[in-house]
Amino acid sequence: MKMRKTTHFILLIPVILFCHLSTSAFARPLKVAFGLWVPPYVIREEARGIEYDILKEILASKGYEMEPLYVPLARTLMMLKDDDVDGIMSTGIKDLPGCYTDSHITYWNYAISLKDRNLKINSVADLDDKSVVAFQNAKNYLGDDFHQMAVINPDYRELADQSAQNKLLYSRRVDVVIADRYIFDWLNNDPTVKARVNVIQAVTHHALFEPSHFSAVFKSDDICQAFNAGLKQLRASGRYQQIIDSYNVSDPNN
Repeated sequence: MKMRKTTHFILLIPVILFCHLSTSAFARPLKVAFGLWVPPYVIREEARGIEYDILKEILASKGYEMEPLYVPLARTLMMLKDDDVDGIMSTGIKDLPGCYTDSHITYWNYAISLKDRNLKINSVADLDDKSVVAFQNAKNYLGDDFHQMAVINPDYRELADQSAQNKLLYSRRVDVVIADRYIFDWLNNDPTVKARVNVIQAVTHHALFEPSHFSAVFKSDDICQAFNAGLKQLRASGRYQQIIDSYNVSDPNN
């Protein structure tokens, strides 16, 4: 009797291995363009991040294997238009070729200044006469009023390296930075930032913007439909919130 059970177990091993290998072997690879460095949403060096994990798990649940390509955010749009990728990470830009998924990620953007500067910033118009450094493509994401300010303000800049925003603000070389709160707080713990500036200085978060609910864009409608179904399942299971909580980010509303 024992020999029979052992034989059955041994016979099951190749079946289990075949199923595992088949799932991996037949997963369809998808090239997805990500920004170069957007922690904690995308942490390139560690192949992880809030958005990275969400995208990867959703696609894997629908039989796709995500192949990330890291490029400057502005270039992700060109790669999509030139058919160099199957899709791109979160974007708020409209009318791109392909299909938009349901919103899978929310960015919490603020105008951030040093508290002891006592800057009165109650609207985007209050940025007109201040030096402002924003993330790349911010003028296309944050509404018409912000776009107009970016055009007329000679002291407005956008940088791909968002750690530079923290360095510039804390060294008092710029009045205001425009950044997602998760990203700004995460970068305060970056060794290259802490080595150059005092990040203990208190800051004020000026709530000028609504939360940005972003979608991914894919070239295929079938992928978008599969993604949306996977996203619903991820949220319903509680796994979506587990991913966010695993990065120890603070509540952006506080």
